[in-house]
Amino acid sequence: MTKINKISFDEKNFQTDWKQFPEIFALSSATRTGLIDRLSELQDLFKNSSDTNSLKNIAAQSRNSFSISDSYRILFIVEMLEDPIEIIAKVIESLENNKDVFWSTKNSFYGEIKCPEKLAFVFPGQGSQYTFMGYDLVQCFPEARISLNSANSAFAANLKLTNFIYPERTGIDNESVQVEENLRSTDIAQPSIGAISLAMVKVLHRFGITPDSTCGHSFGELTALYASGWFNEETFLSLSVARGKYMSEAGGSGDKGGMLAVKAPLNQIDELIKTTGIDVVLANLNSPDQGILSGPTDEIARMKSICKEKKIRATILPVAAAFHSKLVQDAAEPFKAKIQSVKFSDPRLPVYSNTTAAPYPDSKEDAKKILGNHLMNPVNFIDEIQNMHQYGTSIFVEVGPRTILTGLIKSILGDQTVFAMAVDGSSGRRSGLSDIAKTLCALSAIGYPAKLTKWKNS
Repeated sequence: MTKINKISFDEKNFQTDWKQFPEIFALSSATRTGLIDRLSELQDLFKNSSDTNSLKNIAAQSRNSFSISDSYRILFIVEMLEDPIEIIAKVIESLENNKDVFWSTKNSFYGEIKCPEKLAFVFPGQGSQYTFMGYDLVQCFPEARISLNSANSAFAANLKLTNFIYPERTGIDNESVQVEENLRSTDIAQPSIGAISLAMVKVLHRFGITPDSTCGHSFGELTALYASGWFNEETFLSLSVARGKYMSEAGGSGDKGGMLAVKAPLNQIDELIKTTGIDVVLANLNSPDQGILSGPTDEIARMKSICKEKKIRATILPVAAAFHSKLVQDAAEPFKAKIQSVKFSDPRLPVYSNTTAAPYPDSKEDAKKILGNHLMNPVNFIDEIQNMHQYGTSIFVEVGPRTILTGLIKSILGDQTVFAMAVDGSSGRRSGLSDIAKTLCALSAIGYPAKLTKWKNS
């Protein structure tokens, strides 16, 4: 990640600092040979140039002349301090040796295919959060910072949500453990994930990337409804705060339960629940070989022990309650009332439901009913993604922290021809600017009309 500096949320000082951004080179041609020739020409330009600005100028020219109408497309990224001549040599070598119609390496992306028909945004839920998520995008893009300012206003009168996402480092022992624990709290985690996902949506819009449909996982369904136009940003942030608050308070001071991720075929997990009689439910159908169980804390511990005995990989999740089970029933009623109090708009795009695995109905009242009961019902992510693919969706862009859903989508759709990618591709381990650059390159390589001219340009 970029060096951590304190982010200013003063709107008067919003300005994108393009100096720290990597360069995107984008080349296209009517033939594969023509593409190799263009790369060789590019190499010669750098060999013969002593202009310190040549890198950014040549990169900008390449983006300006790039066309998704050309049958052969290659894009690559040159990070700060990297040698462009060396990078181009590796790209040429890959292009000469790899005859696939689409491929990618660490920082290069090639495609000679017609752009798949439909693109979907997919939004993560609780458990994806981490401190300093989205830091580089929020630091560099005004629209992202504005989204975080709005989230601060919606969160609390005297407490900023961004203080939990971007905590100040004081050097106190066990500090990192404490700040992660704070962000794990449901009333903070859910609006935080919503705010970062919202910021990423705005950045994607800057580059002309918009969905044909959306879906989310658990909390992410709320973000999906916003991104599809069911309600405005203010309503989304208000519902995010309310959902987190009500779920945090569910169960009072009693046991709020827990969740257990089990790595096994779903039918085996079902059989395990039946034969053991343990009081848990299959709350998340995540992929053909992974499910999440919800239940009382002691029952979750019992199931984990049984899984260990049977040599089934099982991990207790760092969540505050047994989501999508009867243990969060206390949160459902006030959340339903909150939903009834807000205005829903006419739907613009299909939003696939965790509950039904089908698009939300056009009726606003029916949509509110599904969303109101969403907390209590299992998440059927498998059928949801399969139905989206049958609808014609072949591009899935995970919009939010981490890459959890991208892996699940690839597992669900298996050998199907799909392109799944995440805006936060490195999950904060590397530069978020490089992550968004890779997203733009991958989409452009398969022929999606991303606005590459907006890169390093206002």
